[in-house]
Amino acid sequence: MKSSFLLLLLFLVVALGGSFRGQAASLEHHFYKKSCPQAEEIVQDIIWKHVANNSELPAKFLRMFFHDCFVRGCDASVLINSTANSTAEKDAAPNLSLAGFDVIDEVKTALEKTCPDTVSCADIIALAARDSVSFQFNRSLWEVQTGRRDGTISLASEARANIPSPFSNFTTLANRFTNKTLDVEDLVVLSGAHTIGIGHCNFFSNRLYNFTGKGDADPSLNATYAAFLKTQCKSLSDNTTTVPMDPGSSLTFDTHYYENLKLHQGMFQSDAALLTDQCSANIIDKMLDTTNFFNAFKNSIKRMGTIEVLTGTNGEIRKKCSVASISPSMNLPLVSVVSTQSCLDSYYIEAMLVKMKSIFLLFLVLVVAFGGYVRGQASGLKYHFYKKSCPEAEPIIQDIIWKRVAERPELAAKFLRMLFHDCFVRGCDASVLINSTANNSAEKDAVPNLSLAGFDVIDEVKAALENACPDTVSCADIIALAARDSVSFQFKRPLWEVQTGRRDGTISKKSEALANIPAPTFNFTTLVRRFASKTLDVKDLVVLSGAHTIGVGLCNFFSNRLYNFTGKGDADPSLNPPYAAFLRTQCKSLSDNTTSVPMDPGSSLIFDTHYYENLKMHQGLFQSDAALLTNQRSVHIVDKMLNTEKFFHAFKNSIKRMGAIEVLTGTNGQIRKKCSVVNS
Repeated sequence: MKSSFLLLLLFLVVALGGSFRGQAASLEHHFYKKSCPQAEEIVQDIIWKHVANNSELPAKFLRMFFHDCFVRGCDASVLINSTANSTAEKDAAPNLSLAGFDVIDEVKTALEKTCPDTVSCADIIALAARDSVSFQFNRSLWEVQTGRRDGTISLASEARANIPSPFSNFTTLANRFTNKTLDVEDLVVLSGAHTIGIGHCNFFSNRLYNFTGKGDADPSLNATYAAFLKTQCKSLSDNTTTVPMDPGSSLTFDTHYYENLKLHQGMFQSDAALLTDQCSANIIDKMLDTTNFFNAFKNSIKRMGTIEVLTGTNGEIRKKCSVASISPSMNLPLVSVVSTQSCLDSYYIEAMLVKMKSIFLLFLVLVVAFGGYVRGQASGLKYHFYKKSCPEAEPIIQDIIWKRVAERPELAAKFLRMLFHDCFVRGCDASVLINSTANNSAEKDAVPNLSLAGFDVIDEVKAALENACPDTVSCADIIALAARDSVSFQFKRPLWEVQTGRRDGTISKKSEALANIPAPTFNFTTLVRRFASKTLDVKDLVVLSGAHTIGVGLCNFFSNRLYNFTGKGDADPSLNPPYAAFLRTQCKSLSDNTTSVPMDPGSSLIFDTHYYENLKMHQGLFQSDAALLTNQRSVHIVDKMLNTEKFFHAFKNSIKRMGAIEVLTGTNGQIRKKCSVVNS
């Protein structure tokens, strides 16, 4: 009864909230259906043609739309040229880096030829923003209501007074958005447009060199990111250099901006400001999920597109977008309505749902607890196994691993892969570390393991532990802890707990590595069977594949997808064509077995959810990555893993289960004195 009431209340709040926030007098879908039925098709064709040749345009048109709507509403006043008597918005400082005006003019010319005096420049901007961003998806990401008319006034002073500044704090930003009937959620969601495009150094270099006027840096800016920005922006006076706002993903409309934000890698002070308010921070967490972000963005940009619009007989339909053709006196004054929507609304609803949520969460806890007991038990393994026998063990390992990862960031991927390859052969027994002998070829020399690295660091750790606690800590536990600690280095805290108490194996065979380690060429069915043979399921497969968010892949493990997928000199049709073209610039032929390519371009040193974003765009490097999209259940899990919190939680559970595969405990196996050699 209570839950029904709460759901009804939630429905009413959402429905009524939507009616108040989303209204736009006289705007409608397909406004030109009768007067110019080809209008939207003409706009899309021209925009897509230009974006195909200039991938920077989506960011330019989004910014143009934003800057237009914040000054006198969405009336295309940003397109008007200055005259001898008036300096227009286009020449205000915030707009000097706008671009794409030539494309807007081309669209307008085509529309005037087809339907003279019909389609407004204001609608062209709104459609161009939508169509340019949508190009990469080959479908429209949101609907655009049309029917706007063009304004006749454009003043540089109004642009400076209304467009939010990259130097603004949270309060100023929130006030500026409220003035335009937009709320905190709109602020956070529309800021997500910074996932594409570039920023000029002069809009953020104060954060690097003179944040408080004392020659200091902004302490809220990630130090590593700040160091990188300094290599691009050499001084405060640099006003020409540009830097991607979303490094490594600046041409892809995705959730990567929010991932960067959580790592304190927002470029502008206005980005960083979003983390200074709890409500805003909560919304950021929700936007890490691609579905949440895309749904929220289409709603927020629709609301932004209705700001103070001119409709009916107000304004005009310009024949040339850069020139107003009627007297400014014909513009009627508009009254701005201040929104009363606030973040407290969502807090109120969430508070009312707490009881209902708590019942569900209790049920979920019980399911997870009992499920974990069945799936995650490992005889003899426990947390802090060495608490009495070698209390310094885990700190010693972490200190050495963190020191080496600071010097060699690629080690995190190497140790994760080492753990994976070890556990899939004879269980997690450190057999992957054993050297071959005259009489035996060991796992280490099998093809899947030839690119493993970090053995020297494992030896360094083992030597330190033997010095502190002889014959106590296994090499198998060292690998498990090294994987955890190396990945955790960037976060300066352990991402998951590791149960210890493994003992080391004494057998290592090259043939067993070839027979057990999943290949990058496997299809979905083969992958599932291989994982099932190790007591791991489909979710473990998808989640552990997420480790490909860091590290590199050798060309010979995927170049068949570029040059000879079916043995007929063809390419894998499931691979994103632009990504395939890029890969061919790196891997010149099928025989290239030395070149390596990042598995997660632009984010290959950061443990995050970017792998899944790439996967959804058919940019998984290996055939085994692409295979995850060929099964509906797997795809469903991929979608969930786009949320960072869900991925991290799932990863710690899956890697715990993997770390328990066929372990040797108690009196089984041995504690090797040297990890590369079985004790005599």
